[in-house]
Amino acid sequence: MKRVKLQREQLGIDLKPYVPDPRLRSEEIVVPMTKEQRQYYIDREKHLIELRTKTINEKPCYHGTLQMIDVETIQDNYGSWNHFDLPDQMEQYDLMRSIENVGLINPIYCTVDNVGNYSVIIGRVRVIAYCNLYEQKGEQYRFIPSYVIPLDEIDELQMRSMMIESNICFRKISKFNMVRALIENYEAMKQMKQYRNEKNVGMEISKLFQISEATTFNFLKIRDLCNKGLALLYDEKITLQVATYLTKVSKETQEKIIDAYGVEGLRAIHKLNLLTKKKDISMEDLAKLMAKIEKLEPYMTTISIKICQVLLDAFMKFLLEFKEKQARPQAEVRGGNFNDLFKVKFNMAHMGYYLDAGRIDKITLNKLLAVNTKKMATLK
Repeated sequence: MKRVKLQREQLGIDLKPYVPDPRLRSEEIVVPMTKEQRQYYIDREKHLIELRTKTINEKPCYHGTLQMIDVETIQDNYGSWNHFDLPDQMEQYDLMRSIENVGLINPIYCTVDNVGNYSVIIGRVRVIAYCNLYEQKGEQYRFIPSYVIPLDEIDELQMRSMMIESNICFRKISKFNMVRALIENYEAMKQMKQYRNEKNVGMEISKLFQISEATTFNFLKIRDLCNKGLALLYDEKITLQVATYLTKVSKETQEKIIDAYGVEGLRAIHKLNLLTKKKDISMEDLAKLMAKIEKLEPYMTTISIKICQVLLDAFMKFLLEFKEKQARPQAEVRGGNFNDLFKVKFNMAHMGYYLDAGRIDKITLNKLLAVNTKKMATLK
């Protein structure tokens, strides 16, 4: 597909956070609008509000707009709004074989602007399949059936919602992309008068993405990131875990932490955890804390070990001896809990097989899993 981008004015608002490059100096020059320009934007905003209201109340149907569109003329202007993962190569081949055998069962959806430019809303993968078939098989796959929607008759929010509705049951989406899509749809829905209330927005989004309201609001906490944090998250330079920690403090504090540590430094979760403990920390106290934890080491760490079944029993007994002689005295000083000293996790499905075969001792296994000294002492 060709990627000829339409102008931002035609596409609507840009929801990606903008962070100016500090290396570039710029001066903003305000050019006054003419009376005609000002009236144009007033009329356009009024039209968008009417369109959003109509979309919600009337739920328009476009099945009467079916056309055959040349695949070479279809653009992908809205691809950045679609966060669902594209199919792998074998899934793409399967779709192409299906189209060859039974044809295209479900037409795609496109918008068309006032000069005749088409852009796909629903069916990007089907368009790619048709393009490949057209290249390999010829003219019979040049035209693809599509419902065509005039661009001035559809709202940005409706396009985003259509993308989600058409993909949610059939395509994969990572947690990261789910959060991005949630945030973008939240920002778009906030502009509609019907959804100004935050709870109403959350309820609608939970229905749209088919997830619980509690999960929706947890994901939407990422909106509390400062612009620098959001930009890093959108570019996948920081993880959701880092973003979640940052949202615990004010945006001013977040920017201070990001500027001080950079992307690499933010990956030190043990430091980030301490820096974000106090929500209303002052800049002076934050600076002192940063200096104090500069060389701080992680308090807990994880060691992953794979072991053959013939060595398993001896290894578990070795671990138990370590727990009893080294970890237990330390745990008793700390109230008897092992949680912040020594934890062992096992593949319990595998342990069931080993127990049935007599390869490991059940008491040894349970003692290793015991969370406190009292529980450990009762196992004999």
